[in-house]
Amino acid sequence: MRRFHRALATVAVAAALLSPAPGEDAPLSPEKLAQQLGASEVEHRREAAYQLNRLGLAAKPALPALIKALEEDDRQVWSSAVSAIAALGPEAKDAIPALIAALDATGQRGHRQRDARQVALRCAYALSRIGAAAMPAIIEALQKEDAGPRIGATQALGLFGAEARGAIPLLIDHLADSREPVREETVRALGLIGPAAGPALVAALGDGDLRRRAGAAQALAQIVPPFRAAGAPVEQALGREQDALVRAALLAALPKVGVEPARCLTLLLPAVVGEDEALRHAGLNAVLGQRALRPPALPKLAASLKDANPAVRERAARALGRFGPEASPVLPALLDATRAADGAPAFADALAQVGPAVLPTLLKTLQDGKTEDSAWILRALRGFGPPAVPVLIEALKHPTPNIRAAAAATLGDMGRDGADAVNPLFVLTGDASLEVRAAALRALVAQRADPGRLKPLLQTALASPNTDLRKAGAAGTAALGGAAQLGVRGLLDLLADDHAAGRVAAVQALGQLGPKAASAVAPLVARLGDVALQSLIIETLGKIGPAAAPAVPRLIELAGTTDQRASVLPALTKIGPGASTALPLIYACLKDQAGDVRAAAATAVAAIESDQAKALATLIPLAGDSSARMRRAAGAALVRFGAAARPAVPALVRVLPSESERGDALRALKVIGVDSVPELRKMLAIKDARVRTFACESLGALGPAAKEAAPQLHELLAQDAALRSPITAALAKIEAP
Repeated sequence: MRRFHRALATVAVAAALLSPAPGEDAPLSPEKLAQQLGASEVEHRREAAYQLNRLGLAAKPALPALIKALEEDDRQVWSSAVSAIAALGPEAKDAIPALIAALDATGQRGHRQRDARQVALRCAYALSRIGAAAMPAIIEALQKEDAGPRIGATQALGLFGAEARGAIPLLIDHLADSREPVREETVRALGLIGPAAGPALVAALGDGDLRRRAGAAQALAQIVPPFRAAGAPVEQALGREQDALVRAALLAALPKVGVEPARCLTLLLPAVVGEDEALRHAGLNAVLGQRALRPPALPKLAASLKDANPAVRERAARALGRFGPEASPVLPALLDATRAADGAPAFADALAQVGPAVLPTLLKTLQDGKTEDSAWILRALRGFGPPAVPVLIEALKHPTPNIRAAAAATLGDMGRDGADAVNPLFVLTGDASLEVRAAALRALVAQRADPGRLKPLLQTALASPNTDLRKAGAAGTAALGGAAQLGVRGLLDLLADDHAAGRVAAVQALGQLGPKAASAVAPLVARLGDVALQSLIIETLGKIGPAAAPAVPRLIELAGTTDQRASVLPALTKIGPGASTALPLIYACLKDQAGDVRAAAATAVAAIESDQAKALATLIPLAGDSSARMRRAAGAALVRFGAAARPAVPALVRVLPSESERGDALRALKVIGVDSVPELRKMLAIKDARVRTFACESLGALGPAAKEAAPQLHELLAQDAALRSPITAALAKIEAP
């Protein structure tokens, strides 16, 4: 009741503060709002700060309260307070020390620490609104060694624009700071100061520190309006510069400092098709970023498509792709280059980036051109995705069988993206060419076509005397779950398929057979060198189980020489004791940096280690590991040992309060058993019916030996009626005469 009256009084006070006096139409006075800004209730503080922000210059009498509010933990109150201070402009000069202190993220707490960058920006803006009076304090903060105040002061100077010209020498010095965030903010600030910073930045292009040279070039590129007097110095600096980082910055600056467009292209294009990736990126971005440079760059890049160096041709194609539809005027040259490169990915990707406008030309070339052109055209079409499907459907009607087959294969490679071609592909399953039929079947399987329509066609293909058609039928049957029908022999035949999809289907189907595929272990091990199949084969060997023991030496080798540990360990676990030669590897993996590898190693120890004492000595400490994933893995592994794993009970009980781990830990405890009354009493304190029920049952099983838990059970009986049955049953056994 006392609490109710206190709350009522608080509301009354707030109402008195918020309500205008009789006869008043005006909002609350700044003085009253300042008083409310110190209220204990956050909603009242939020409202006061909001109203003061709306008052603008009229909020001046509340400035001391607003300065105090800069220490506020509530995000809304702080945000409105700093906005209100900024609105006061020069009248808020008394807030300068507090704003300067807030520039440093390291000294913040609560929301200010989480949103440090936004806090610094808002304070920097407020300082810039206060104006010249804040400049000495900002300059002082700029010279501090810590990054936080230095970054905040730099942001404030940038907001001052040309008025911060007096700080230019200090900012130029900070361009060489060892901390990247400081350098980035300094570049931004110098760019915002504008042309006033131009002469000092030009001078810095010849500095002995490469970071200062790079920063100067970056800042020149950001000045608006452009500092055109820097054109010749930037070009000269580019001619003598050796460092790639600085050269990239100078290339980005070229179009923005007054270098004439034709000259600019002459300087940029060698970098665009050059060997250095950073320079290519900078040069191309510079071209794409300037509308005047883009059209004249196209014919020059198209000329590079005929360069004697194939790498230059490829880089020119990639650059043209970045122009997108704008590259349409040079499409003939790009098509010729793609033909010459036999549809290599760089050229095919470039065509796809130019866009669907290319598709009619490709279709016409496919229909009217030479048969040998079909391969590169179809490879190029694959990169277009769904927009290319209509063109490929037309290609399915081509009079030449190998073009129809290649078009079907391309649609299959596109997977579900090519699903609009399902019906034309079904038509092709009756094609006169066996090659086309096989390609159509493979494509339909890849597109997950209707199994009801597909299965009869696959059965017919399985009976074909044609090897390719038979393998297509086998691959489809395996992919649709027909492993048993094909048998190990049929799947091993499919494992030698020329088509990757067939080999994948064979490995997956052998995994479906599990231990029945024991005779496939040697052929699967022989295929482990195929990187595309490696992970899938490892998984399949695990599904085969103990019969895959002959594969263990090769699995150990893979775990040691490739990044397959996370796949190999579960396979070894399923192979079981037959993988004992892998124990040194498994114990080593318990110290691996990857959490999934460590957890898999714990599971493997339980399955493979024949020395129970050694296994328990390894796993029991892991039940209390700092990693939740490892704790869960260790708990599940200890289940194998039953009551022998009881030393792990305290660690398992400790994680029961965690909802994410409770289920796994409780399952382990039920199998292992708990005979410790103190641990069971801890479980009674956990507010979970399953945990408490298990604790009651376990205490009851101990009988009179658990009498010290009786008072706690009686207390719980009075609190939780839902547990009446297990509690009374436990008490009956504990308190029995």
